Amino acid sequence: MPSSKTRIAIVGGGVAGLVVLRHVLSKLDTYNPTLFEQTDQIGGTWVYTDETDVDKHGLMIHSSMYKNLKTNLPKEVMQIPDFPFRDQEGPSFVHHSVIREYLLDYANHFDLHPYIKLSTLVKHVEPETLKNGQTLWTLTYVDLETKVETTKTFDALVLCNGHYTVGHVPHIPGIDSFRGKCIHSHQYRMPEIFAGQKVCILGASWSGIDIALEVSEYADKVYLSHNLSEVDSKLPSNVEQRPGIESIKENVFIFRDGSTEEVDSFIYCTGYEFTYPFMSAKVEIRTNDNHVEPIYKQFVHMDYTNLFFMGLPAYVVPFPMFYIQAQYILGILEGRIQLPSPQQMRKEFEAEKQSLVDQGIPLRYINKLKDKQWAYYDEITAAAKIPSFPPVIRMIYDHVSKMRDINFTTYKNYKYRIIDSENFSVCYYKPC
Repeated sequence: MPSSKTRIAIVGGGVAGLVVLRHVLSKLDTYNPTLFEQTDQIGGTWVYTDETDVDKHGLMIHSSMYKNLKTNLPKEVMQIPDFPFRDQEGPSFVHHSVIREYLLDYANHFDLHPYIKLSTLVKHVEPETLKNGQTLWTLTYVDLETKVETTKTFDALVLCNGHYTVGHVPHIPGIDSFRGKCIHSHQYRMPEIFAGQKVCILGASWSGIDIALEVSEYADKVYLSHNLSEVDSKLPSNVEQRPGIESIKENVFIFRDGSTEEVDSFIYCTGYEFTYPFMSAKVEIRTNDNHVEPIYKQFVHMDYTNLFFMGLPAYVVPFPMFYIQAQYILGILEGRIQLPSPQQMRKEFEAEKQSLVDQGIPLRYINKLKDKQWAYYDEITAAAKIPSFPPVIRMIYDHVSKMRDINFTTYKNYKYRIIDSENFSVCYYKPC
């Protein structure tokens, strides 16, 4: 007899995929989940590798983790609400290996491994809409070790394949004439290779500044090129801000203010592309300008309300956000959360998008929630009838943002402790 359980396919074994799987497994009498992970390990982008191009199966290296990376949020804010870090006394900003161990502990604690297919590549996803209006999802996937290809059908699909793999590389006139080393931050691993060089870094978001700080410890000079407002935070003396790059002629970079500099190495810190290469052309997915449409509430496809996209918002507290989004997904699948009609969802979405554009916010920045994230969490948790985050989470987040704005070189030296839902303590320490 066929199972009456709802079959859920989860694509990607990073944080989002693991969190979704954990919540689905809390209702095993209702759901039959399978998580597909193309690498041979769980953890997604938190799995460090020295490799930068392709893996043993000829697939693009998934992770963008670099060797010395520490989190840019304290673990007190990052931790998944129902699974605190074991070490509550150590530093708040931790090395990426600590996060990887945390995720392994999480998977073991909730016994996720029996439902995970490692070294399994999802090749194609095809929707089929039945006469009753229900859409089923047919997944074709291949075991990368045995090369055996399988096709199975699922009732719901959650995409957690991340977006830190395919780097966004804007065209710069004359880049082909550049004679030095040129990489995207996806290929960046360690700063020592830039010793004694003049390095230009394009982009001043978190990764751009973080990599600039690392490289500045070895390079003679770092030119931090960007079109944002001037970074007011204190930077090392050998890091010099410049506007965007107008053009390149061999090793000479011409910036938009007319200034020029000779450069030995160039690093694009220009973000990443959202990609869903396995998805059928029948499913409308637009990813222009770092913005995914047509998506409702940041993760529900407007035409297929059993198709979910995790990890779209930026400038958020991602692990806790996945925790509440996963429960919202179950609310939709169980009929406890009633979505508007596709037409109404599009109307609401377009009105909100136009409002942001009218405020002068470019399309590529719409998914950067920043201060808007807290209202978003409150809305999602209210609909799912679960508690929202306690005020102390935002209080710590705001304190971190303030310290970062003051001095990028020292903000990770602060240590936070949550006292209760509305209070925290903070102290500054000198790293060893």
